[in-house]
Amino acid sequence: MAYKDEEFAPSGHKIDWIAPNGQINYVKGVGIDVPMPDINDVMCELQLQALGDFVPLSHLINVQDFKREIKAWDDKWVPYLRTEGVTNDREGLMLIGMEGDTVGDSLSMPEIRKRVGRKLLESEINVPTELYDAMPSLHPLLNTFDVLGRTMLVKLNKGGWFPPHRDHPVLSRDCFRIVAFCSENTDHSTFEWEHDYTRRSIQPGRSYYVDTRKVHRTACWGHDSIHLVVNIPKTWENVLKVMSMTQHY
Repeated sequence: MAYKDEEFAPSGHKIDWIAPNGQINYVKGVGIDVPMPDINDVMCELQLQALGDFVPLSHLINVQDFKREIKAWDDKWVPYLRTEGVTNDREGLMLIGMEGDTVGDSLSMPEIRKRVGRKLLESEINVPTELYDAMPSLHPLLNTFDVLGRTMLVKLNKGGWFPPHRDHPVLSRDCFRIVAFCSENTDHSTFEWEHDYTRRSIQPGRSYYVDTRKVHRTACWGHDSIHLVVNIPKTWENVLKVMSMTQHY
């Protein structure tokens, strides 16, 4: 996912430290697109690191309730970052987007950059869409936090996949992530989440703190494998909330 010369960082600087293949020159971007970490960053990241990389939380989504609620939105799913000439059956619906967004807008950061002309922080994308109120099965998890960043449902169908990648790998990231698995087909015969080069076992309905700074990828061999991706503003209070949610305390 390359940046174009005319796109801008939140600081207003032109982005010229990312190669066409997406490789980032972090040294060149320091202080602009790669802010120096402050003491809050260090505190939060050390505490999150102590929890682990793929940590089961106590919260369980009722998969049957979710299935009934999402049925009404069957015709609203949109392709997730479609790439010309690449077969990849993955779709999304937006729960938390930008002002005025529908459920099909602002799914991926590259799409958002194209719309606004600059790179936004995850925490700047913080307005609920109409889907939010329609999914009460997700509210016990989502309402734990006062404010959320970009949050979406991702559906992988047969042949859907995400390549190995890292999300916001610097200590100064503005959000961390919880991922919840909302469907029953999460076993290794139909779905695979590999994290830090290790395939992970997933319980249907379970939410997890996931350190997405580390390399992860997904692949699906069935239909309708849905997971929720939640960007949570990185504050000390929110880190303590996640600590209080761990399944094994």
